[in-house]
Amino acid sequence: MITRKQKHFLAQAALVLLISLTVRAQINPFDIDKNREQEKSAQSVFQRAMDYYREGDYWAASREMVIVLDHYPHFSHADEAYFILGNCLNEMGLLEGAEKMYKHLLKKHIYSEYAPYALLGLQRVNYQKGDLSASLTFYEAAIRGNPSPDIIDIANYYAGISYYKLGDYPNSVKVFMDVSSKSPYYDYVLYNLAKSLLRMQRINQAVDIFHTLLELPVINDDRRRILNEVHLTLGYLYYELGYFEQSIEQFGQVTPDSDIQPEALLASGWAAAKMQAWERAIDPLTELYAKYRNDDDTQEGLFLLGRCYLKLNRFDEAITIYDRLITLFQDSSDVITTVKQINADLKRERRQINERQTRLLALESTLVNDINLNGTGSRTNTMEQTRLMRDIQKEREELQTRLAQLDRLAEATATKEERRNWRAYAEYGKIRATFLKRRAGRRQSPPSK
Repeated sequence: MITRKQKHFLAQAALVLLISLTVRAQINPFDIDKNREQEKSAQSVFQRAMDYYREGDYWAASREMVIVLDHYPHFSHADEAYFILGNCLNEMGLLEGAEKMYKHLLKKHIYSEYAPYALLGLQRVNYQKGDLSASLTFYEAAIRGNPSPDIIDIANYYAGISYYKLGDYPNSVKVFMDVSSKSPYYDYVLYNLAKSLLRMQRINQAVDIFHTLLELPVINDDRRRILNEVHLTLGYLYYELGYFEQSIEQFGQVTPDSDIQPEALLASGWAAAKMQAWERAIDPLTELYAKYRNDDDTQEGLFLLGRCYLKLNRFDEAITIYDRLITLFQDSSDVITTVKQINADLKRERRQINERQTRLLALESTLVNDINLNGTGSRTNTMEQTRLMRDIQKEREELQTRLAQLDRLAEATATKEERRNWRAYAEYGKIRATFLKRRAGRRQSPPSK
C-alpha cells in the first residue's frame, strides 16, 4: 500500500518528467530539423565533390570538399571527406596538405573504415617526397591487422620499389612476391621483381619472370610500355651474355611508336656489329638516322654506321656519314665555353626555382591550416582557399615542367661535354676512309706502260 509520503514523491517525479518532456518538445524538434537540413545540404555538396573526384577533376573536387569541411563540421561522412580531400591534394601535387589530411583522419577518426587507406596515403606521399624510410614505416603500419587485399597489393608495390631504390633487393623480392595478380600494378610488379632478381644475380629466375610478363595480353598503353621495356632489358641481358641473335630478336620486338625505339635500333646495330655482320647492322642504323635525326642515339649510330661502311669498303658512303658528323659537332674549345655558360645558367635558374618552391610550401601550409580541421564550424573564406589552392597547383605544375626541361637540358649538356672530341674522331674517320679509298683505287688501276 502506497503511503501519503510515497504518493507525494511520485507526484513530484511526474511533474519533473512532464516539465522535461515539455522543454524537450519545445527545443529538440528545431535542433533535429536543423541538423537534418545541414546533413542534407552537406550530403548534396559532398556528392557533387565525389562526382568531380570520379571524373578526375581533383581541383573542383577539392573545392567542394573544403566547403563541406568548413561549413558542415558535424557531417556524418567527415572522415571520408578528409580522406578524399587528401587524395585530391595528393593528385594535385600538394603533398604537405595531403599528408596533413591523412594524419588528421587518423587522429580524429582512428576507427574509421578509411583509416587503413589513410595509412596507405601516407606511405605514398612519403614515397613521392623521396623519404623512403618514412614511407616504409607507414607501410609497416598499413599492413598490420587485417587490411583489405587491395590495400596490401598497393602497399607492397610501393614498399617493393622503396626497397629496390634503397638497394635492399632481398626485401624488394620478398615484398613483390606477395602481390597478387589482381593488383592494378601487377605488370610493374613483375618487371621490378625481375630487375631485383637480376641485381641478386638470379638470372634464370629473372628471365622466367620477364617471359611471364611477355605472355600478358596488351590491354592498354601502359602495358605496352612495360612490355617494350621488357624486350629492351632482355635484349641487353642477352647482349651481355653473348647471345647476339637472341639480343637482336628482342630489340626488334620494341614497337615503332615507342619512345625507346631509337635505343633499340642502336642496340640492334651494335649486336650485329659484335657478330661482324656489317650488312645486317646497316639496316637498323639507317632506320635510326632516317627517323630520329635529332636523337642522341643517332649520333652514336652514325659513327657505327660509318664503321660498317668502312668494313664493307663502301668508302663514299662512309665519307658522307663522317661529313654529316663533322657538321653536327662543334670544335672542342667551343664546346667547353658553351658547356660552362649553360651550366652557370642552369645553376642560377634551379636556385630561383628552389626559392619559389619554398614560398609555395609556405602558402600550402597556410592553406591547409585555414581548412576547418577542429570541427568548430567557423566559416572561413572558402572562395579564397580554393583560389589559393588552384594558384598553388598551377604554379607547381609550371615549376615541374620547367624542372623537367632543365633536366633535359642538363643531360644534353653533359652529353655534349662527353662528346666534345667526337668532331676530331669524325675528321679522323673521314681521313681514314679517304685514304683507304685512294689505296683501293691504286690497286684497281692498271699498271702504266
